[in-house]
Amino acid sequence: MNTKVVHRAARVLSERFGLTTLRFNFRGVGRSGGEYSGGPGETEDLVTAARWLRRREPDGPFVLGGFSFGAVCALDAAPALTPDVLLLIGVPTGRYPAPPAIPSAIRVVWIQGEEDEYSPPEKGRALAEARLWDFAVVPGADHFFSGRLDALEEAATEGLRRALEGRFG
Repeated sequence: MNTKVVHRAARVLSERFGLTTLRFNFRGVGRSGGEYSGGPGETEDLVTAARWLRRREPDGPFVLGGFSFGAVCALDAAPALTPDVLLLIGVPTGRYPAPPAIPSAIRVVWIQGEEDEYSPPEKGRALAEARLWDFAVVPGADHFFSGRLDALEEAATEGLRRALEGRFG
């Protein structure tokens, strides 16, 4: 919730696109209750949080996003939530080899660091191209986009602009 990548992604969504955003800790992280479940429980956390926010903010585009493990949970939650756009940042493909089937109506924007130690961008690009997803690599960026957060913001802005173009007033 408090990583610079998550903070910057939320800022792009709120400041550049005027969307209400929600950042939260998964179970067992920080002061949240519960225990880490390895993915299924955390995906359930994401579904619950996203549904809560969507009830409060029912209008406009619904963008579901995640960074690293959060991106894995967002991928797993997307079929149940059917967001308009799925924003994936730093998907650790080394630990998560095959994303689930995502409904074709969901636009996917995936951003990966060129020097991401958990996922070579070539693997992400191949997965994204096979599914016709928007894929961008931030040159010189590691998994946490150290020193490249401005470039991450620009890549997210451009990808989201393409994904939302013509879909909402």
